[in-house]
Amino acid sequence: MEFVFCRVNWDRTAPPFHMPGAVRWFDLHVGPEPGHPFGRRGAAIAGAWRQLGNRGDAGMLLLDGDVAIDPLDLAAMGDAIPQTPRMVLVGPVRLWPASTMRPDWVWGHWKAGPGPSQEMVTRPDRFGFGFTYLPRALIERAIKAGLEEWTFPNVDMKMADAARAGRIRARVVEGCHPKHLHY
Repeated sequence: MEFVFCRVNWDRTAPPFHMPGAVRWFDLHVGPEPGHPFGRRGAAIAGAWRQLGNRGDAGMLLLDGDVAIDPLDLAAMGDAIPQTPRMVLVGPVRLWPASTMRPDWVWGHWKAGPGPSQEMVTRPDRFGFGFTYLPRALIERAIKAGLEEWTFPNVDMKMADAARAGRIRARVVEGCHPKHLHY
């Protein structure tokens, strides 16, 4: 099953990335712009989909530039996509206080309600883009809902809102253990 794989590289600060094998991935550069000090992440994702997505592509796999994966994480995600290509697939990422300003780490995915916590949920309502697969239907729904205008820090949560509005479910990928490097 084919999909687009993009690493979102904020202001060219992501560490070098190499994945062995025939994995084809693209570095998606997002940086500050006049009027958009945190860049236009939504526009970058929408533009990447329009340029790189083919009719046969099931969706887009996003890797944030401050998240590290290994070949086993990629294999777990690669195995999960053909099994449930119409679901959001989340690689569970612990977010650290340096990034969240919270007193302790929290998961980058959670159930709607009080917000991020240390409770592991396998069917989240909310998710960040740390290492996350977005199905075609969700990307196209988000583009129609204004993805190109979405900016940091709201892109991830607006995508989760679009998934819920479209009744597109999410699940955590077992055997996938990406690492958030901003701690």
